[in-house]
Amino acid sequence: MDFDSSDNSGAHYSGKVKIKTFEEFQLERLIKEGKVMPASKLAEVKANELQRIKEFEEAAQEERRQRRVISRVAPQNLDPPLTRERFEE
Repeated sequence: MDFDSSDNSGAHYSGKVKIKTFEEFQLERLIKEGKVMPASKLAEVKANELQRIKEFEEAAQEERRQRRVISRVAPQNLDPPLTRERFEE
């Protein structure tokens, strides 16, 4: 395909034009709307969720250990509760 330089003095060949298929257009629209997640983001979300579950389980175990320690301390030798007395001038 040859250009006639007299008609298109400023026209240059710039390469192929990218045309999206209908599926690509639909997928892009769904990603923008937040209905579909790209695989890379899905892997990141999964890793964050697994980390959150791990931290929760560690916190639950720590709480169980803390409860055992508290239950071992018997309140036998504690003083009676403090009471307030009236202040008279």
